[in-house]
Amino acid sequence: MTSGPLTPSVLDLLSHSRFLHLATCSDNVPHVSLMNYTFIEPNEDRSCSFLKDFKNLILLATSKNTQKFINLEKNGKCSILLHDWITNNSVHTDNNNVLKLLQSINQSEVGDLSVTLDGHVVKFLLDNKSEEYEFFKQLHLQKNPDAKAFVEGDDVAFILIQVDESKVSDSNNNVSKFK
Repeated sequence: MTSGPLTPSVLDLLSHSRFLHLATCSDNVPHVSLMNYTFIEPNEDRSCSFLKDFKNLILLATSKNTQKFINLEKNGKCSILLHDWITNNSVHTDNNNVLKLLQSINQSEVGDLSVTLDGHVVKFLLDNKSEEYEFFKQLHLQKNPDAKAFVEGDDVAFILIQVDESKVSDSNNNVSKFK
């Protein structure tokens, strides 16, 4: 039996996916963002003292002037959607093949899992001169080297989200909840 909100299949998905959809809400107005993320694995380097008190953390980077950041400051609760999409790897994205790419999207298959994670913000990292900020920045860049444009800059905040619950759906519409 799995204890906690993350089953082995969800842990594997979190460890290997590149993107998630982050849903925030403030004043009853929802907002969704596609984002790079870093899942801080249970066996991750715990040299940062903050990490010793938490597990099941997701690290995000965003500009402080975005709707998602404003929403999370007002309401720290959020939902995250991950799925294991299987795409057609033979499609190229150069200018001549954009139409083929768009056509192939409809032919892509959904893999076995779609996971909704409910969580809450446990820390905002705003001081880009602190050691803790630099630690999380380097961790995020290490796992997302292509996300440099979203990580560099004076207005970037890092946000740590604690996963509280997961809801796992498979391609046969079997749904299981884990706390």
